[in-house]
Amino acid sequence: MHGVALLGASGSIGASTVAVLRAHRDRFRLHAVAARANWQALLPLIAEFEPELCALADPSAAAALRDAITTRYPRVRVEAGEAAVNAAATLAAVDVVVAGISGFAGLPSTWAAVDAGKSVLLANKEALVASGTMLLERARARGAHVLPVDSEHNAVYQCASGLLCAPERVRAITLTASGGPFRSRDLSTFAAITPDEACRHPTWSMGRKISVDSATLMNKGLEVIEASLLFARPAEDIAVLIHPSSTVHALVEFVDGSILAHLGPADMQVPIAHAFAQAAALRDGSPQPELARLALAVPRLSLARLGVLEFSAVDAARYPALGLAYAALRQGQGACLALNAANEVAVAAFLDGRCRYTDIVPVVADALERAELAAPTSVDEVFARDRAVRALAAERLAVRQVH
Repeated sequence: MHGVALLGASGSIGASTVAVLRAHRDRFRLHAVAARANWQALLPLIAEFEPELCALADPSAAAALRDAITTRYPRVRVEAGEAAVNAAATLAAVDVVVAGISGFAGLPSTWAAVDAGKSVLLANKEALVASGTMLLERARARGAHVLPVDSEHNAVYQCASGLLCAPERVRAITLTASGGPFRSRDLSTFAAITPDEACRHPTWSMGRKISVDSATLMNKGLEVIEASLLFARPAEDIAVLIHPSSTVHALVEFVDGSILAHLGPADMQVPIAHAFAQAAALRDGSPQPELARLALAVPRLSLARLGVLEFSAVDAARYPALGLAYAALRQGQGACLALNAANEVAVAAFLDGRCRYTDIVPVVADALERAELAAPTSVDEVFARDRAVRALAAERLAVRQVH
């Protein structure tokens, strides 16, 4: 039995993870859950799984949850603050940590899990984009396994039989993108796009921030950076194709000219289950962990019903954020950190009605021009640099000099 901590339990990754755990109670036990403030979302998880620890970053939310469950579930411990979330990630009974906290806020707990030698199912791309190779080097030093849960990176992992995409074996990686809700919208109307429109993703059910990133294709840019780090390949070896149906999640081209593509339903249970199977096999010392699978009762993909697989090149004028991400990757880790921090500030401003959709990329570009881009040398410096870039982006928004 493998102990599990679910970080970001109240989000879409949390819901998909719970579905996988529910189907495999004989192999996995949920010991800890963590969320930011949505304590009500934890109530059904407590009723079903009775985890040892519930951590909420918001102290008032933790107090509300404690009041709601104390008499019914006296064995469930409720704790508050970032330290509590980190404690959930490092609990002794936990072997596998699902890092599903959205955005840069997920870095402290992801780092804590890696530092504790856990198997980390990485659904938070921002943590890796911001900390870069430091996180992966720390994982190797601590005997932790970092396994991708993003559907695209999990697909590359499956096609390449692991993280080994050495140039003598693999020629290139291609990630697919649905193109979001504005794939065919008139460019002249982009300034009028509303937050609700940007959050109506045509394929996936996700949180509001990642939905906006998917509309701008910044999400795909962050995934390109993540792929470069996970699979140790330069920017020029990673391509992006628009693929509206999201049936093919990624393709791996080998040096002999053959290409393996990963196809599957647009359901996050699939990559999550695969990552759980890998984590369990690795921790059990399986001689061939890449063969491990968990059965899922998800709708089977029908290619006959689908009929056509459509692909197209990315229109740079429609998706300038992707080019910005490639530029940051080529500039180095400091630029990748700045890209992520400024984007989080700009997207939050858009969702709050403080800037236009078309202001997001200019705000990020301005921060990249003005930020310190030298590579950080410690995780503390990552946090300090993130704060500095956020201040630059906020300053840009405050003086309303976006174009």
